[in-house]
Amino acid sequence: MRTELYEIIEKRKSVRKFDMNSLDSVLLQQIKQFGEEVIPLIPDIRVKFNVYSHEEVKTLMAIKAPHYVGIYSENKDNFLLNAGYMLQQMDLYLSANNLGSCWLGMAKPSVALPEAVDGLDFVIMLAFGNPKEEVHRSSKEGFKRKSLEEIREGSGYEEIIEAARLAPSARNTQTWYFICKEKEILVCRRHTGFVTEHLMSRLNTIDVGIAMCHLDLALENRGMERDITIEDITVPKGFIHLATVRL
Repeated sequence: MRTELYEIIEKRKSVRKFDMNSLDSVLLQQIKQFGEEVIPLIPDIRVKFNVYSHEEVKTLMAIKAPHYVGIYSENKDNFLLNAGYMLQQMDLYLSANNLGSCWLGMAKPSVALPEAVDGLDFVIMLAFGNPKEEVHRSSKEGFKRKSLEEIREGSGYEEIIEAARLAPSARNTQTWYFICKEKEILVCRRHTGFVTEHLMSRLNTIDVGIAMCHLDLALENRGMERDITIEDITVPKGFIHLATVRL
């Protein structure tokens, strides 16, 4: 059980200031090993984690870190959802080990590095290292998130949806939406309009994968049996259905 990952959800934060000294090689190897053990949302999508140094990454963002971890994936249906779900486990693992981390939607491996690894395409990365600011929140009040009522239709599963509510997202847009029924949670994201949808659909889908990681960890922590399926289900206008969690 991934108890350590679940327990850090209410404390994690995006760290943006890092000590630029490299981490110990033993610790880096432990991080790489964890990447080999991350549980996928969709098992038949091949993925790979790569760890980079500061010199091996190009980014338009002001955030600079000594290390980065990127996820590469097969370009298959729902690979973005799966990538978000998997890399968020790494984010929580780093936070649980008192390392700072931050999602970077505008960073890529250097042009000197290959765009694909073992036939897998680069998706997205995290910056990480020893923090130069507080690595954890002191309370949930520090989160700036939409209310439970804004992201959920129906009733029940409050503690489960709460874990998903606290997930990070690109530009803190929080486009996830959960339709709760008896023994079933439909996982959706908001359609953000023609222009924004074109620009943000990729990151928004990754974001829902991140929230699904939190939701699944909450279910697992409570010992709840669940079956997650990716299927086409009609949902209210303005939303895009991405997955169904049956309990």
